[in-house]
Amino acid sequence: MMMIVSYSVGIIVIPKYIRQRKMLQVCSIAGILFTAMVVLLQGKISVWFVSLLGLLNASLWPAIWPLAIDGLGKFTKQGSALMIMGIAGGAITPLLYGMLSTHLNPQLAYIIMVPCYGFIVYYSTKGYRIGKR
Repeated sequence: MMMIVSYSVGIIVIPKYIRQRKMLQVCSIAGILFTAMVVLLQGKISVWFVSLLGLLNASLWPAIWPLAIDGLGKFTKQGSALMIMGIAGGAITPLLYGMLSTHLNPQLAYIIMVPCYGFIVYYSTKGYRIGKR
């Protein structure tokens, strides 16, 4: 339910009240912090931070999509298709999580998300400009 609320808020708020880049920066930095809380804290509070990560992740899509396809012109369809296929990249991270979970523990394995959010921080600050004039 909260993810639907987050998607809806993102659609309404972005870009009318907050720019895509700023939303990506806020959500990805918060993602790093919330992931740290998942790993460092115990019990129900850790579970609450996992739930908050879902809320943040739902807010990423309305921010990243327009930023990623901006300026593609006649290649907008291909860019959109690559974004959809990029979701399949999410099939790799759960495998890495499972492997870390087996070797470490399920809570500590959440650390795999830090580089993912780190890349989104990079993309929202500098990476989105690559290939644009």
